[in-house]
Amino acid sequence: MMETNINKESSSIASMFDGIAHSYDKVNHILSFNMDKRWRKRLIKYLPKKHSIKILDVATGTGDLAIMMAKNCKGAKIRAIDISENMLEIAKEKAYKAKVDDKILFQKANVESLPFDDNTFEYCTISFGIRNFENINKSLTEIYRCLKPGGKLFILEFGNKPTSKFVQFFYKIYSKIWIPFIGGIISHNTSAYKYLPVSISEFVHRRELSRQLKHIGFGAVNYKKLTNGIVIFYEGVKL
Repeated sequence: MMETNINKESSSIASMFDGIAHSYDKVNHILSFNMDKRWRKRLIKYLPKKHSIKILDVATGTGDLAIMMAKNCKGAKIRAIDISENMLEIAKEKAYKAKVDDKILFQKANVESLPFDDNTFEYCTISFGIRNFENINKSLTEIYRCLKPGGKLFILEFGNKPTSKFVQFFYKIYSKIWIPFIGGIISHNTSAYKYLPVSISEFVHRRELSRQLKHIGFGAVNYKKLTNGIVIFYEGVKL
């Protein structure tokens, strides 16, 4: 059987993240000056802290957000998925060390074909992974299917155009030169960190992603600019 382009591309992305999994957390914290932790904390403020809820964490990577949610949301049961096996192995180890492994089930899955029943989750979260989706519309449609009516989707993603021209200038230099340089040195995989700024610059504009969410059926769609628009926080509700 001939492999589809989507499967080929997904396999390529998975292989890339498998290759940098060992240094992924270290590089992220260095390149973001530890701001990635603050951005995730911003998302968690919108989750109930004590109620029993089911959360789907898509493109969980090494599990930073899933683990943070498990620590802060006492009644949460979390399914955390990713297409990179190496990332998931690290995530499982981190969850065990954090003593929240009983609250998170990590599994390999593709967001375009989620292995969950309709109307399963109260919340879905995606932190810095949506720009890697092969088919954003199909992926968001699957997420919509798996959310319960009234369920909420929260997305953190890099913006491709900071609001300040001053920040834009330095962000462009930092993205094109320093991210591949620093990421390459630490991970020994320069090509992966050349991909990062390209994936950010080519990602859809925040208004376009909001439009897609509304077209799929999400209501109360909104976005907030964080850190001068370097990161965008999106939210939507399944009607």
